[in-house]
Amino acid sequence: MYRNPILASLVFTGAVLSSSCSSGKAAPHTTITAADAAATGAPVAGMAHGNHNPKYGGVVLMNGELHLEVVAKEDGNYTVYFSDAARQEMPASVVSDLKISIKRPGFRGEPVDMKISDTGDNWVGKGGFVDDHETMLSVSFMNQGKQCTSDMPFFAAEDMKLSKNK
Repeated sequence: MYRNPILASLVFTGAVLSSSCSSGKAAPHTTITAADAAATGAPVAGMAHGNHNPKYGGVVLMNGELHLEVVAKEDGNYTVYFSDAARQEMPASVVSDLKISIKRPGFRGEPVDMKISDTGDNWVGKGGFVDDHETMLSVSFMNQGKQCTSDMPFFAAEDMKLSKNK
């Protein structure tokens, strides 16, 4: 879907920039789609921090100084890792109430039951099989008393790998 490296970069950066936290009502979701990027051609601001290379083959997002790497597999296995501003690994307990919702085109969000892994290093969950490149993921959690949410294309990590190999 995002075979164009510039488009892939715009979509990824848009997903990173769509991350938000709030202490009041639910944070609004803002995402950039392939159509938005292609239609506007507008540049997207660069990342505020340094290294955002994924360590586990997922997509790295930010909420303030907190980084999260979301690994989504087609077979429905999900893992979320957390790290600080310097990308030093943090225990999964740094956040609470982590939820993932699979947003398939034309359907309501499908919740994924997430829990802290037995090692305490990450959050893990199992959801439905995904093979549609239009599917989005919504990730939400509580961090220091604030509700944080991020949206991203399900296949973002795969599309970023493809664009780097060209």
